[in-house]
Amino acid sequence: MRSTGKARDWNAMLNIDTSHPLYRPLWVRLLIVGFCAAWAVIEFVNREFFWGTIVAGIGAYAAYELLLKFKPASDAAKSGNGTDEPAAESAPTDKNDAV
Repeated sequence: MRSTGKARDWNAMLNIDTSHPLYRPLWVRLLIVGFCAAWAVIEFVNREFFWGTIVAGIGAYAAYELLLKFKPASDAAKSGNGTDEPAAESAPTDKNDAV
């Protein structure tokens, strides 16, 4: 039996693109995790254990990706080439991103 792309699709669905500039400020990442945690608490208080567990799992995954495993893009570029200049990979890919 030949493997289809289902495993890749599932992994892509669980991916939070931490290189996006939206996730750079710490307060945004804390807000996302805090919102998920508060939502899970509300679900558990209302005795909706299934949805509380689902949202708590999403919150735990977001906390892992956005707080524990998060590496800012600027730190990755500095450690890669040893200079303060942006890496060649970080060049704008869209004409609207160019300054």
